[in-house]
Amino acid sequence: MKTRMLITGVLVFAAGAAFGQSVQLKYVPEKGKTYQYADTMVVNMTQEMMGQEMKVYNKIAAVSRVTVESVAADRHALVFSLDTLRIATKSPRMDSTLVPTELLHKRTRITFSPAGDILARQVIDSIKAGPSMRGAGAMAQREFLMLPVYAAKAVKAGDKWTTVRADTQEAMGGKTVTTTTLEYTLVGKEKYAGRDTWKLSYTGTSAIAGKGSMMGSEVFTEGAGKMSGVAYVDAKSGMLIASDGTMDSDMTAAVTGQQNMTIPITQSGTSKHVLIAE
Repeated sequence: MKTRMLITGVLVFAAGAAFGQSVQLKYVPEKGKTYQYADTMVVNMTQEMMGQEMKVYNKIAAVSRVTVESVAADRHALVFSLDTLRIATKSPRMDSTLVPTELLHKRTRITFSPAGDILARQVIDSIKAGPSMRGAGAMAQREFLMLPVYAAKAVKAGDKWTTVRADTQEAMGGKTVTTTTLEYTLVGKEKYAGRDTWKLSYTGTSAIAGKGSMMGSEVFTEGAGKMSGVAYVDAKSGMLIASDGTMDSDMTAAVTGQQNMTIPITQSGTSKHVLIAE
């Protein structure tokens, strides 16, 4: 009985020590290594225009490829591209599935710090697409993979840290800036798909402000959103293994020109990224 109690006590102590260990999370990718992810995003949008409500359902399914181009002490570079892309849209006006082959294998370089801060983006392969492809073309030049941003110091299970990221995207002949504030929590070390990972959870808010043009009219967009989710990152390399997230946002598009109008837009969606090959 004493021996059993002693063993139990040792196991409890070991578990407590593992739970309380500190770790400096950072990206340590292997140069030349390629990761493939299955990406799924579903967005339900409701907008009201001239007294009429319209609901739009979008589902994006893709396989993305991320290759580690360079590794340095202060920055790393990844090359992102799409192997497959399928966009399904359902609304009162249309029910279609788009497979934009013109956007496949178009590369974008993302330079980021070992903590995950995006330092620069560079389009390697430009896309020549008509007006109907502008939205999808902009999407193809953005990585689906959202890298978690790590704390500047060592953390242990239960610790939290906050990051702020401003992201600019060109659309409708203008620019939209999304400022995202996220609070991360280190949940702990877990096995995921047979490997050692660190599990992170996050909650946050976003602020959106943009200006563009459509059919000769200027469009000003502003709004706010909320998001939450979990991510599993490799315990050795820090690279993302899987993530699940949800988002909700309320926006307003103000159109000025020959006809002035204000269009309220609400969105809710989910995203899922899973490593399928490396």
